[in-house]
Amino acid sequence: MKKIFGIVLTLSLLVAAPAYSQFNWGIKAGMNLTGKPKSLGDVKSDSKNGFFVGPMAKVVIPVLNIGLEGNLLYSQSESEFFGNSITRRSLEVPIYLRYDFALPILNKIVEPFIAVGPQFGWVIGNNDISGTEQVWDAASNTIKNSIYEWDYKKSYLSLNLGAGATLLNHIQLHINYNIALGNTGEWKSDPTGAAWDHVKESKINTWQVSAAYIF
Repeated sequence: MKKIFGIVLTLSLLVAAPAYSQFNWGIKAGMNLTGKPKSLGDVKSDSKNGFFVGPMAKVVIPVLNIGLEGNLLYSQSESEFFGNSITRRSLEVPIYLRYDFALPILNKIVEPFIAVGPQFGWVIGNNDISGTEQVWDAASNTIKNSIYEWDYKKSYLSLNLGAGATLLNHIQLHINYNIALGNTGEWKSDPTGAAWDHVKESKINTWQVSAAYIF
């Protein structure tokens, strides 16, 4: 259902584009300022900054200043668990419903906008990591090694909330908060060596800062 919804919105954008005069496309690039994985308790985890890049297109209804923006982005971000890092490489399709503020005097110089919409993502290539962590074993009163595994979801859905401005009709600056609507990944640990007996699911939210050149 999620994928069908994304396909319908994307096709709507493509079909609507020729009907309006204000259709533009461009190239977008930016940084992923990824937050720490949530709900993992005492698991030593962290995130590092990543990047994204790809084409974009937007259609704006001139009178209402309401439009759609679609992006096709290659995105990369990195997470770290007990000193071991894993890079998530993914293909992401953010679709925004946006409102552009037409300022009477400055509209050709700066045009602010707000944007909201879903983002669909698919992981490319390897998406898990395994290693060992040290845990306290109360029964033997010793420290033992426990194996663990982190596995990114192969597909995911999130929500974007953002704002920005278009400068001189060609340069778009955008700050965006990406909220995971489902689990980003799953953490499993095995202190006994017999089976995965500690399983935790986690969400990762991301601040994004981007710039685009609109042709």
